[in-house]
Amino acid sequence: MKRFVAVRTLILVFALLFGIIPVGASERPYAASGNGLATFITDGAGNVVGATVVVTGNAAHLGSFTGNGEIQFLPDANDPMISHPAGWVTYIAANGDRLPTVIEDGSMDLRTGIATGYMVFQSGTGRFEGASGKAAIVVEQNFITGAYTFTMVGTINY
Repeated sequence: MKRFVAVRTLILVFALLFGIIPVGASERPYAASGNGLATFITDGAGNVVGATVVVTGNAAHLGSFTGNGEIQFLPDANDPMISHPAGWVTYIAANGDRLPTVIEDGSMDLRTGIATGYMVFQSGTGRFEGASGKAAIVVEQNFITGAYTFTMVGTINY
């Protein structure tokens, strides 16, 4: 009888331990779309060198979100009509979970306002703690009003 109780206790302890071990991150498809407003930053000569951005939209795993960020526009040495955006944007889910990103391999055509690149996911808060992955992004920027739209497709691990 004592042995039976000991075995049952051992099984219960293992069951409880396995129940509290966190599930590992898994790769999941990610898609988002939205719009925002860029407030352009100029240098002393009046050249646009960056922007602060606000964003709203809807995304897989985030749901409805808001966000903000900062972007620098780095000129292309070979083509004055191309800029290379670099910077960060933090997306904030409705429940307050944060998903920070950095821009990688950005390229913007100043003739069309079309930009492409990648948003690389960084460790965030809540369910996005330890997040990683990246999504291709396409942005359509209106240089007169500062308004823009975007779409993203990629994968996220969390």
